[in-house]
Amino acid sequence: MIKNVALKKILKGTIFKGITLINKIIPKDEKIVLLYMGNKGLGFNLRPLYNYLIDNDYNKKYKIICSVESKQFFEEADENVLFVDHFDAIRWYLRASHVFYTAGQLPIKPNHDQIVIHMNHGITDYKTVGALTRIDNGDEFFFTHMIAPAEIYRPIFAAEYLCSENNIVICGEPMVDKINAPQKIYDFKIYNKVLLWMPTFRQSDYLGYDDSNFDQILPLFDESQYKELNSCLLKYNCLLIVKIHPSQSLGNYERNNYSHLKIYSNEDFVNFGMDVYDLMAQVDGLIGDYSSASLQFLLTNKPLAYVIPDIEEYRTKRGFVFENPLDYMPGHHIYNVEEFYKFIDDFMNDYDVYKDERVRVKNIIHKFDDGNNCERILGISNIKI
Repeated sequence: MIKNVALKKILKGTIFKGITLINKIIPKDEKIVLLYMGNKGLGFNLRPLYNYLIDNDYNKKYKIICSVESKQFFEEADENVLFVDHFDAIRWYLRASHVFYTAGQLPIKPNHDQIVIHMNHGITDYKTVGALTRIDNGDEFFFTHMIAPAEIYRPIFAAEYLCSENNIVICGEPMVDKINAPQKIYDFKIYNKVLLWMPTFRQSDYLGYDDSNFDQILPLFDESQYKELNSCLLKYNCLLIVKIHPSQSLGNYERNNYSHLKIYSNEDFVNFGMDVYDLMAQVDGLIGDYSSASLQFLLTNKPLAYVIPDIEEYRTKRGFVFENPLDYMPGHHIYNVEEFYKFIDDFMNDYDVYKDERVRVKNIIHKFDDGNNCERILGISNIKI
């Protein structure tokens, strides 16, 4: 993935502008589907979409090209499936009638015979991306459609990606489908309750972001405080699973072995065979902040809390898509350690005063909650079995 902003803009205005002209004249093959992942391996919205295609035998009719960052992320391919790197993806883009993006896109304008759908990597979000950030990436509009979970996001995405609101289509994310139908069942029977904590990244060497001065792996907690946190969880027999954001700079992270506090880097999480959306379906509550996970979890109508001690700094450095993001955070707003422990007390004692508010916000953020987004998005692209 190219990280230099100036270089990206130069390439968009030169080499890729020429490739766009070539793309206009090359015939497209209706039977070629390109799944393009901007960084690392096949993930985010592409993974469930790929699984759906394979599980329903779409690969018997279509050739499926999976573009990942490098050969390091190639997988053993199913029938009629090919893994390629980003350079080779350009060749396949020029031939494909159907293109799906997540976590990045090729800066090539679609041909009139192509349907190119941008799914981002977490479309339900509080924080700005694209043209609304302070990073000037130049043109962001390289698709025919971008999905949005509800009407509230239509003007936001149009502004972020410099496109018309007509290019925004209402469709939920494929990756939340498993909230309705988890594929892997976890055995949590020995615990009274299970909490999932998914802090967004504050610093990212990989993406070049520095959105907050909070540099702990767990916002609010230094490593010296983990033992006390574990003791509180032990008292209630509550398991707290912390899943670190894949883009977060890890610093001196070491996987700690506590009885009721499990902190996993993204790599550890994946290596242990864990899945965020399988977990969301089975845990009893979630702790989040400004990331899409908190808004996705609304589909469960289970208790939520928001660790947001740096909200004003984050507003200044990164920015929010909502004028007042607190209006879309139906749960405990946590600014310090004492309020964190107060949430744990309320959570374990079933003191839940935000249920109706969660439903209100969910109905604003999500049009669909039926778990059929993979089917829905293939319909947008006119892919038929």
